[in-house]
Amino acid sequence: MPFRRMFHQLPRRSTILIMNTPGFAVGAPPIGCSVRAASRDDLPQVIRLLESARANQDLHLDLADVVADLGADDLTVVAAADKDVVGALIGRLEGETGRILAIVVAPEWRDRRIGASLIEYAESQLFGRGARKVTALIADGRVGSLSLSERGFEAIRGLALYEKAETIEPSAMSVLHRWGGELVPPERWDEFSGLRAQREVVDERVLAPLLESDLAERFGVVPPTTMLLFGPPGTGKTSFAKAVAGRLGWPFVEILPSKLGAEGLSMMADELHSAFEELLSLEHAVIFIDEVDDIASSRAERPESQAVVNELLKAVVRIREAGGRLLVCATNSIGSLDPAVVRPGRFDLVLPVGPPDSEARAALLGGMLESIQASVVDAADFVEETEGLTPADLASAVQRAASDAFGAARRGEPDARLDAARFRRAIRATVPTISADALAAFHREADRFQRI
Repeated sequence: MPFRRMFHQLPRRSTILIMNTPGFAVGAPPIGCSVRAASRDDLPQVIRLLESARANQDLHLDLADVVADLGADDLTVVAAADKDVVGALIGRLEGETGRILAIVVAPEWRDRRIGASLIEYAESQLFGRGARKVTALIADGRVGSLSLSERGFEAIRGLALYEKAETIEPSAMSVLHRWGGELVPPERWDEFSGLRAQREVVDERVLAPLLESDLAERFGVVPPTTMLLFGPPGTGKTSFAKAVAGRLGWPFVEILPSKLGAEGLSMMADELHSAFEELLSLEHAVIFIDEVDDIASSRAERPESQAVVNELLKAVVRIREAGGRLLVCATNSIGSLDPAVVRPGRFDLVLPVGPPDSEARAALLGGMLESIQASVVDAADFVEETEGLTPADLASAVQRAASDAFGAARRGEPDARLDAARFRRAIRATVPTISADALAAFHREADRFQRI
């Protein structure tokens, strides 16, 4: 199922039973009982049997998952005594593998070969539809385990089913889907090798109060709800925001100003209001707006932007009041933002993001070069030479050198590899994203606007 991962351990004596070929006949079901494909009218009784089995710990799968297959075009077999459903098997065909998801029998009808009859019927259906193998997951000693063995299934012992239910509700998933949201892997934070200084600040000022809210409350620390990142393009602001979402374990949703303004600036305020109205329905989220200057530029310079700037300021208040959400905005030019947006009280942190320092460059280069099998470059030798380059610049230089070495290998040059000489040429050919003047302007803005 979407957004579900299977990690919840069954009892230690769980058994997977697999059969590769059709089984042998075991005879008819007991007198007064018939085995057939389930009809829609049978489903309420089947569900009651499943619920009873779950309550008695005879069924270890998620009941919602099993019930979902009842309405699908899969295999549900019932054993009926007159109008009463006394046994059921739920199966599924996946390619050339038939899967028996659940076998349940009413207590008063057990030990009467009903389980074997259900399995035999299911086998004939699954093999008839093209299955080459049938599998079942049953705990030792539970309903169906003996019947499966009698039908020729081979037991593979010592395995366990692990299950982890996604903490996000289906309704929230639909919101994420509409807005192109994503669930960022938690390891993204640890793998993020750039912005060392910024990581330390955010870890202490943002992540710790949110992740250790009880401890923060003891000391009167209010968890932050807003953060503004500013700096030249290509410095990793978006990647940094995603890494923060991964560390928090919250969904990451990006609001694109270009999408909001698709119907003109006059509609942008309404679109922004609707966006936050929907995204605030999420219990937790990191909401990211890149190039926020597109919607929050100075009203003195662009009077027509007044409505959308006002709406953004209202959204900041709503985020702060709601809690459990983090609004992260990013801009390449903080000086162009409306003064009301950057004044104290709007954003908890205003963080400059410039080109990586020497330690961050060493980590970035090391990660990029170590992933290339044909590289013999020592990243430490190029830390000084790459000063002023952004992460995007560094990646471009590495790819230029890698392409050069690849071309040499294709031409049949002996011992072609990504060596220091090739990498040095690639660095010298790389035009820095940030000019000297732009870097100086960034440092001036950092001195003026940063608030950490």
